[in-house]
Amino acid sequence: MAGFDVTVTPTVTNGAYSAGDIMGALLSFPTGVGNGAAVIVNEVSVMIKAAVTPALNFVLLTADPTATTKTDNAAYSLNAADTFKVRKTIPVSTLYDHGTPNEYSSGGINLVVVPGGGSDILYGLLIDGTGVTLTSTSDVQVRLTGIPA
Repeated sequence: MAGFDVTVTPTVTNGAYSAGDIMGALLSFPTGVGNGAAVIVNEVSVMIKAAVTPALNFVLLTADPTATTKTDNAAYSLNAADTFKVRKTIPVSTLYDHGTPNEYSSGGINLVVVPGGGSDILYGLLIDGTGVTLTSTSDVQVRLTGIPA
């Protein structure tokens, strides 16, 4: 079976973020592998069209963190009820400067993940660690790739 390669373009704020804010709300990544089947997440990439250089973290979740605020431009604060939905927080820090846009990548992750609740969907929250100002509501794209485990 083929792997998955899912790109999401969340609606982001055309304006300023503070350090620690969520960029683009909760992101969904269907793996297409099969409900409840384990996958190996290989890479997280983020393309940003605005001329900014943030420090980014991607919080990979096995299920929707229903008790956590997960809206765009809100401060990230994980609710204790959602603790075990977090599989890993991944620094997305390798910069490939294409001029504008810039690409940020996690590199090889090779992390086995099982989506929760018999689903084939992984979730993520992109956290801005710097505080940047974007210039369009479509400035960010997030890509998650992997293969069946």
